Amino acid sequence: MSYPSGGPAGPPQPAATGSAGASYPQPNTLGPHPVPGQRRNKGLLIGIVIVVVFAIAGLMIFGIVAKSVGASGFMWGIGLAFVPIVLIIPLYLWLDRYEPEPLKYIVFALCWGAFIATLAAIFINTRAADLLHETAGGGNRAAVFVAPPVEEFAKGAVILLLALVRRKEFDGIIDALVYAGMVGVGFAFTENILYFGRIFDQLSEEGGSAAGVRGVLGLFILRGVFSPFAHPLFTSFTAIGIGIAVRHRSTAVRFLAPIVGYLAAVLMHGLWNGGASWAGGEGFLTVYIFLMAPLFFAMVIFALVMRSREGQMIASRLYDYVRFGWLNGQDVPLIATLRGRKALRQNAKRYGPQAEAAAKAFQQTATELAYLRDKIVRQVIGADALDTEKKLLDELRERRPSVPFPPMPAFATAVPQFAPAGPGVPVPTSYGGAPYQGGPGYPGAPQQGGPGYDAGPQQGGPAYAGGPPQQGGPGYPGGPAYQGGAQQAPYQGEPGRPQDASRGPEQAGGPGTAGVPGGYQPGGYPDGQTGYPSGQPGQPTGRPGYSPGPTGTQGPPGGYGPYPPSQ
Repeated sequence: MSYPSGGPAGPPQPAATGSAGASYPQPNTLGPHPVPGQRRNKGLLIGIVIVVVFAIAGLMIFGIVAKSVGASGFMWGIGLAFVPIVLIIPLYLWLDRYEPEPLKYIVFALCWGAFIATLAAIFINTRAADLLHETAGGGNRAAVFVAPPVEEFAKGAVILLLALVRRKEFDGIIDALVYAGMVGVGFAFTENILYFGRIFDQLSEEGGSAAGVRGVLGLFILRGVFSPFAHPLFTSFTAIGIGIAVRHRSTAVRFLAPIVGYLAAVLMHGLWNGGASWAGGEGFLTVYIFLMAPLFFAMVIFALVMRSREGQMIASRLYDYVRFGWLNGQDVPLIATLRGRKALRQNAKRYGPQAEAAAKAFQQTATELAYLRDKIVRQVIGADALDTEKKLLDELRERRPSVPFPPMPAFATAVPQFAPAGPGVPVPTSYGGAPYQGGPGYPGAPQQGGPGYDAGPQQGGPAYAGGPPQQGGPGYPGGPAYQGGAQQAPYQGEPGRPQDASRGPEQAGGPGTAGVPGGYQPGGYPDGQTGYPSGQPGQPTGRPGYSPGPTGTQGPPGGYGPYPPSQ
């Protein structure tokens, strides 16, 4: 089904004459138009297909395992295999606190590891063991040379798939590590059912149920207590390679980084299996103590450092928007530091569920904006990112008035020390002992003067890099217009609109209302209608008599001012 489109732009279609001589308009050519809800129905259909595929794979893999270990072994296996899951998954979710991945993708990666990856691994490993004339349960050569490349490919494939499907939201190494943890935990869950059930079944046949229980508990301590991180750790190498690839412009790096990460994962997995298969008990302990345990702690430290750098990146990119008046500098610590995020949410919780939801939405929108800005600077995202940036900026401005911000003096120690400095940039170093009252350039919020804000007109800051000087147009709030950084005549009011008496004569600037380069005016856009930070032209407010100034000149791709594109 389709609906008529508006037809091509241009002069009216020539009239046609009917049989009665009356003229009637010639209908425009019908164009395709999506049925309302079509995209939602398509997503629902894809979700149903994925659930059905996972259900079939789960029934197949559990059927194979149950047939291999027996009913009693299967029950012992599945009961003990759940224990590491409830301990490891919260740790990965705790790591991903700045921009948590959607639950549906977390579940997708977990089910992929538990059902799809294990089903493929069992099939290929069993066939390889047969070809090598080894038993499926005890083949040393298959365990060392076949299982690692097969299993790491099966697990890493879902991370690569999610990076491609969610290329606009897949932000880098932290996201990749979280998905690696989920797919690794899912794979270990099904594998543990097989191993726990198998040893219980074998020892029960030889020495009775008591021997089976002792054996399965001993293996649980080895696999579920001392090494539950093994599969997530191996797959983390592949994840790091994919995370590097999505943040880099170089074609060679984007191609080689996942391959190098995959080979490292195979090597670590092979060493682990070799220690368990060939080296005996002492050799296995040697591999565990001197290789796997240090490697695990190094990976933990690496993940924490990456998360810390993630917060620094968010702060740095948000301060880009502080320069242009889209954000207040005092908002940045409440978004870019974990302590600040917690403080904002706890303060909002005192005002009720709606205020808490507004604070969370404000932080999420600002975080998405920071990640998008980072991709624009790195030039690893398409041109449509500028439209997304505009939408996020508008959404952030609309959300801010509904957020109850905490008193700043109690939170002054959490201000990041890596904020960029520049002419006219309000970089907070302290909060002056007064509660936070909003910032300049936001309509409806009381303007509280603080460090870095002069009561008089601001001097002109530097013009946009990469284009001619910016000609200030009407709509610049509370200060002189700008032309290439030089101070011009005072604001004289908007054409077609009476001057607002509350702002003082000629808008000379009262306390706290001094213009900040790029300040926001209600209904308008920053820089005196010259456009958004990334070079997009401003939009008219729609008020009668409005006459927008010249549009901004597009700067270099992905950067402006003192922030050149970085690799």
